[in-house]
Amino acid sequence: MDYEKIKKALSEFNATHVEVYVKYLKQLETELDKDKKIKNWWFNQNVTEQVATELFKQVALDDLYIDGETITIGYKGKVLVTYNYQAYKNRVLNVYPESLIDLQIVHNGDTFNFKKENGHVFYTHILENPFENKKEIIGSYCIIKNRRGEFIETLNQDEIHKIKATATTQKVWDNWESEMVKKSNIKRSCKTHFKDITTNIDTIDNENFDVELSSLTDKDMDIRKKIDESKTVDEILKVYNAEINNFSDKNIFIQLCTTRKKEILEKNKNEKGN
Repeated sequence: MDYEKIKKALSEFNATHVEVYVKYLKQLETELDKDKKIKNWWFNQNVTEQVATELFKQVALDDLYIDGETITIGYKGKVLVTYNYQAYKNRVLNVYPESLIDLQIVHNGDTFNFKKENGHVFYTHILENPFENKKEIIGSYCIIKNRRGEFIETLNQDEIHKIKATATTQKVWDNWESEMVKKSNIKRSCKTHFKDITTNIDTIDNENFDVELSSLTDKDMDIRKKIDESKTVDEILKVYNAEINNFSDKNIFIQLCTTRKKEILEKNKNEKGN
């Protein structure tokens, strides 16, 4: 990877932001896993100087930049840009710097109440035990107040379970559930109240496929789990042959199988190369 070439291609942008981005790219390229193998095996095969430059420019349309924390690069059959909940907050603040944004998780035992009166949002959130470990998440809320108005968006426990079950990023949800709940909440809030300034984010965010997955049945989700757990191409083929007529949407089923097959093939190719 020619990082000087990337810097030159991005010379019109904030130099500090570009330096942070290049540092992150170098980390992706060289980071090792616990077995001392390249952790991000997909990087060298899929990220060229041109790809890296275009990814930065796409994100920069919203006055944001890929920093390796709030906005990252990943791989799911193709290179993807992922935004966390803080990136959505930053986008709103870029346009409405006076915004007051309160995005919180509600746990079992907490007391949360709100009302909206004459366009104003009033709420109370009492934490039952803020220091208890392994607390059960029962909901979340996102309150945004700025010159555009005062808005509140909530997620209840059933909605959270549904979103998690249909997410393409299952492992991320398992490891960072609170952060993903917050992202789901503010993402919904932005789609409802600030769609005009977050359209680009929603277009390139790697969870757009979740919208399609939200219509899947419980049986579909069981089949999807078999796809995700497949370790070889033969296993994928067996699932495909056995379930093609049992999945409610064949196009989504084929896409899931194709994506998983590509991941397996590229991972095997990388391991052989090492």
